[in-house]
Amino acid sequence: MAGLSKYYRKKGEVEQTITAFWQWFIDNEHRFRGLEKNDSDQALSFLEDLIQHMQPYNPYLKALAGPDSNGNYELIITADGDIALFCKVEDLVNAAPTVSNWVFTAHKPALGFEGISIDLYGLQFTTDTTSFYPIVQENYPDEVSIVITHSGYDSEMDDHFQAGGMIYLENGLGEVNTATKIDNYETGAIPAPDQGIEVIPIIKLNEYLSWREKEFVEKYESVPAERPDTFHLLEAEDRDGKKMLLTVNMECRYWDKKPAYSWLLQININFTGDENGFPFEEQLMVLQTLEEELFTLLPEDTAILAGNKTYDNCKNIYFYVSEYKNTAVLLNQYIESKETPYEIVFFIRRDKYWRTMEQYFNLPIED
Repeated sequence: MAGLSKYYRKKGEVEQTITAFWQWFIDNEHRFRGLEKNDSDQALSFLEDLIQHMQPYNPYLKALAGPDSNGNYELIITADGDIALFCKVEDLVNAAPTVSNWVFTAHKPALGFEGISIDLYGLQFTTDTTSFYPIVQENYPDEVSIVITHSGYDSEMDDHFQAGGMIYLENGLGEVNTATKIDNYETGAIPAPDQGIEVIPIIKLNEYLSWREKEFVEKYESVPAERPDTFHLLEAEDRDGKKMLLTVNMECRYWDKKPAYSWLLQININFTGDENGFPFEEQLMVLQTLEEELFTLLPEDTAILAGNKTYDNCKNIYFYVSEYKNTAVLLNQYIESKETPYEIVFFIRRDKYWRTMEQYFNLPIED
């Protein structure tokens, strides 16, 4: 997933950028309504202009526009599946004025799989050509992993099937469902009958994902009040012998309630540092202060600090949180209001078994 780069805003500037964008839209929307149906070049020019005018608000959002089924026009603001930016999309759309003949939508909506067709690289994704089956891993039973099958699948063109399949999923399920309810996604051929794999019609995918999510939520509704909190200082090297320093919450390694905090929040703070990629002493103090601020920013009952890593001019801080929506709001607000010379980037993604941290949990601990 793409992250959110640090961009400081003085008090009130975010609201000003929202107002300026919608005023531009009011002044220019006639350019789109006046286009001929097949004038794709001018439509693209309008959207490029529109996205450029969104950049002062957030430089990573995108937009789609076109006629809807009710005789109006629809403008869709999208973060292209970036969970960290969903709240920024929603804030912008919620501030939209009433504009005659226009409907404003946050995120690519779910259209359902019946009646839609995605054509990409000469491949057609429809209910006739696609289906799916789940993969269940014994060590990770709560992960939702699926294979989208295609009747014309060719392993040598897997990247094309992956790209087309993802667009098909986003159209059928909607952007938010695709980003938040599927942990792992692959494409493949329809299994041979002797493999004993039940292939499910693609129109039942949303039902399957909703069932898995409901089952998951119910399973981890109750979590003990005690949280893992035993940290070890470690030193490691990459393949080229470059050192990294780590602080790892080793008590997390065997904690069996990890999936209750299923969202990985990774915060990267980039600094200049010395020739070995480590911070100077004065930078070290500032980085420590930033980490403490981020730790106190998150509600204690929704976040667990899993560790941090200092390596190659970057400090990575790893939290696991029980929900992503409020977490993203808090992080965006912090970054927008924090005046600092360091670039701060954050990512949010599903990681139910904390697999990102496994490489650190398995490092030897020196006595």
